[in-house]
Amino acid sequence: MANSWNEIWNLRTSLYGFLANSLLEPIQGEHAVAFSEGFWKDFPLEAANRQMKAGLEQLIKCSSYLEGLSNEAAVENVMVEYTSLFIGPGVPKAPPCESLYRTQERIFFGSTSFEMKAALYVHGLESRRKYEQPEDHIGLELMFLSILSNKLPGIEISQQISTIKEQAAFIDHHLLSWIPELCQDAKLNGSVGFYGGFIELIWGILLWDRELIEEFVANNEQEAAVQIVE
Repeated sequence: MANSWNEIWNLRTSLYGFLANSLLEPIQGEHAVAFSEGFWKDFPLEAANRQMKAGLEQLIKCSSYLEGLSNEAAVENVMVEYTSLFIGPGVPKAPPCESLYRTQERIFFGSTSFEMKAALYVHGLESRRKYEQPEDHIGLELMFLSILSNKLPGIEISQQISTIKEQAAFIDHHLLSWIPELCQDAKLNGSVGFYGGFIELIWGILLWDRELIEEFVANNEQEAAVQIVE
């Protein structure tokens, strides 16, 4: 069973890394394969909840449209949407930073960005874009999960339980607390619908991951308790 969980941890590492990189910068170059219908039809996870299902359906629909364009036009269409939603000009239509949704100030580099900076520091990490991009950018929060997940296969089961509980709390506090509003803004203000579907898929993956974590903790804490009794 340990090998099975290690495979899941590796999947989480790759998945969160992909999601993070796709939001930290516009998708282009070799990564533009994400604009193909087949990419989303072959997505490594089956839809486990309505958010994952709706997100994948939207991405398949959008990529079907993009495939009818030239590669340059497809990239440009998605780039325009990315810029409008996440960068501006002016206030982005779907700001990708936690502080814009969860703090009273509703400003970039708000209090949640300092919380994230502290969380990174505890794990010996620092954002290379700390002067340009708040640490509570959703892409950095997802990358943080990818990095933490990558450490799980190499540690003992008791440490895995403690570490994965920490990740569960992080998901609840720093991602699920605001991604519904981000998803709504992305869906309402998107021009081609790619990022609305993408954010909704991420929302669903986070919900799936929380259930997965609960299963892991319940199964392994129970086994640990039995071993102690024996």
